[in-house]
Amino acid sequence: MDILQHSALVWKELTEYKYLLTYGYKQKLHTINLTFSFEDYPHLAGFQYLKDISLPNFTSAKIADRILEGKISFEQIKKSQQYEDMVKPRLEALTHLKNSLDNDFKLHSFNPLIYPFKTTIKADYLIVSNNSVNSFIFIIQADTDDTAKCDFLCCSAFKQGTRDYTTNQKSYILLRKERLHVSSNTSTLFFSKIKPLPSSNN
Repeated sequence: MDILQHSALVWKELTEYKYLLTYGYKQKLHTINLTFSFEDYPHLAGFQYLKDISLPNFTSAKIADRILEGKISFEQIKKSQQYEDMVKPRLEALTHLKNSLDNDFKLHSFNPLIYPFKTTIKADYLIVSNNSVNSFIFIIQADTDDTAKCDFLCCSAFKQGTRDYTTNQKSYILLRKERLHVSSNTSTLFFSKIKPLPSSNN
């Protein structure tokens, strides 16, 4: 299996889950409900950088499946002039994304205005993984009219290069991490440092 198919397979598996990440800040608990959508895969995989090659015209939601079916091939995308610099680092991060989230990582705030360099990335949080591959994973709150809903999406991920995106960013201590399998409603609790509230005996 090549790196393109591997990334699509990992993303397809991730769409079955959501991650519940809880951290403490200013004496309050904040929870990030991280979800994954087929529509987001092409952007995460760097397809926006493949404008110099001709690819079949599929909707965003279908691209991961079409890759797995062999209708979009690695041989096609690696012909792009931007493959090595812009696409390959993203595919490398995607192939390890589930492993990165399942294992230890560091959670940071994301404020592009305080970097010593310019970036067009728009995100709310930054996850830094140093497991199978060193990578930056950016997540952003989903657009929603329901203020009670707090779902976040992965909006960018790539292998670490020369820029350090943790520069000047706040670091948060993760207090709880849980992975929920959506269709079966079964969960894996990786850890919880949050003490349960004492039960009241009335």
